[in-house]
Amino acid sequence: MRIGIFETSHFEVAYSLIRLFDAPDNHITVFAYAPAAKQLEYLLGADAVRFNWVIKPASITRAAFVRTIHSTVQEEGIQTLVLNSVEDNFIHYARLVKRLPTVRALLTLHDINNYFEYRNNGTLRRFVRNFGKKRLIKAVKEFTVLSSTLEDALRSKIPSEKIIRTIPGSIFETTKYQQPAATDGCINITVPGTVDERRRDYASVFTLLEICNNRNIPIKVTLLGAYSDQYGRNIMAKASTYAVKFHNLHWYDEEVVDQPEFDRVMQATHLIFSPVRIHTSILDDVEEAYGITKSSGNMGDMIRFARPAIVPQGLRLPPEFSASVIRYQDIKEIADQLEQIRDNPSKYISLREAAHVCSLQFRPEVFHTRYPGLFTKEGF
Repeated sequence: MRIGIFETSHFEVAYSLIRLFDAPDNHITVFAYAPAAKQLEYLLGADAVRFNWVIKPASITRAAFVRTIHSTVQEEGIQTLVLNSVEDNFIHYARLVKRLPTVRALLTLHDINNYFEYRNNGTLRRFVRNFGKKRLIKAVKEFTVLSSTLEDALRSKIPSEKIIRTIPGSIFETTKYQQPAATDGCINITVPGTVDERRRDYASVFTLLEICNNRNIPIKVTLLGAYSDQYGRNIMAKASTYAVKFHNLHWYDEEVVDQPEFDRVMQATHLIFSPVRIHTSILDDVEEAYGITKSSGNMGDMIRFARPAIVPQGLRLPPEFSASVIRYQDIKEIADQLEQIRDNPSKYISLREAAHVCSLQFRPEVFHTRYPGLFTKEGF
């Protein structure tokens, strides 16, 4: 079977799709923007040469690249096209799907409400974006979401004959698993992701550091992400001020944290801290709810690296994660749990083992069994 996978920015999700479709009789073409292709090639390693790469040249527009996708799909006889991250030019992708009636098209929805709730701001650009989203949703018959907790929200918005599948943002590869070291001496906590006020509450990170310093709880926190706006710069400045007195906070004053460095830090991590803002607005002034209409990338980190996590009490997660998370309403509750780990390291071992059991439920073969009609020619 010939498969095309299109990616703009969520390269870690595209990596999972490539691995899921990577069967002996399948031929995969990756359509990608250059930054995503760079990170994908690192993740794939020596396997990258086994796939056909169509990378958007800097000299052409994004709309023109959609035409490149169309011509390549026709020339190569691609049978399944996965549109993993459509962030703009929605009308062009809708036309792409309509012009390929014999091609099975799947669309990943990262922000569900954004495709169904339209906030006009008086600009032609916003009007065209909203119109394009409507056309794209109408054209596509099969959708994927990154968490099973998002299925209900999407099902309530589309006709019953349209298909919804959950394909998570990461898969677990047992051969790449590295068990975290013991917590003796220091508990390594990582906050993965872009330093973005709309996604995470970074003030809670500094509150946690202050409480742990006062209670002699040995932690090291890493802000594992670049910053993209003034809020991010403010957090970097606050981190610099903090570092004058304390030495247990690390951050990256860079535009991009490359995947090798990201992986290195995550392999040394004991706990993922995900202080998500459950209700947020990121695209087109439309409100999303993490765990209901939008999935945090931190869930993918939990799967891929098999690490337990600290998450807000109100964040919806799939049931597989229930034993591998520490939930909190107040930051002091996190410190209480960390204090218990400090005094009784076996508590962390239990969390670590639960995280591993959780991740085993996200191996590629699990999804091959769950969706037999998707990944191979036999099921096409």
